[in-house]
Amino acid sequence: MNELLWLARSPRRGAEAVLARGTLPAAVVLVLAATAVAAVNAARFAADVPVSSVLFGDSRSPAIAALIDALGRDRAAIVAYLIEQSWTAVVVVTALSPLLVWLLGATAVQGAARLDGARRPFRPILVLFGYAIALTRIPADGAAAVLGSGQAAGAQVAQLIGTAGLVWLAVIAWRAIELYYGLPQRRALIVLLIAIVVFYLVPLVLIVGSVVVLIVAAIVLEYVPGH
Repeated sequence: MNELLWLARSPRRGAEAVLARGTLPAAVVLVLAATAVAAVNAARFAADVPVSSVLFGDSRSPAIAALIDALGRDRAAIVAYLIEQSWTAVVVVTALSPLLVWLLGATAVQGAARLDGARRPFRPILVLFGYAIALTRIPADGAAAVLGSGQAAGAQVAQLIGTAGLVWLAVIAWRAIELYYGLPQRRALIVLLIAIVVFYLVPLVLIVGSVVVLIVAAIVLEYVPGH
């Protein structure tokens, strides 16, 4: 708990404390606790934001509305069917996101540091990310689980808490890279940006691109659910 308090008060001193005294079992317990809170949030999200409201509700985004209008009723039904089939997977990923961010985040930073020429053991940065994930995700997911998602009255407050947590996580990661790998601040920031771009944004773009290709292929082939 002392290390978490230091991380909340000061990313640099908190990172120093976790790197010096943090343990892997404690990091695992913290991440599992964060994942449990995220699972509650995912259940609330699924209840507050059904897939039908995303596709056909009054609160749907202009991009989705324009896409459906451009495709027409039949082809829009194809897109709706594909999204409905993947909606459960989206909810599950949301529930497991603290665990995934912990493992992928620590791995991304370690890989980016190696690309930059810094070679250090992986375990300490893994431990630090476990503490940081718990500190930033438990308040964010807890707020969303209590206040709601989508058009709920407190959803905007929960979104602000989530955004603040994400920013604080990035600052902690930046300071941790600086301390653990012995890099200047600017170089540590570059390593963090490499980790985000190469190990997060590029795979995300590829995944989104693959989904778009599948949807286009389904439309071209005039795929009809149940046939």
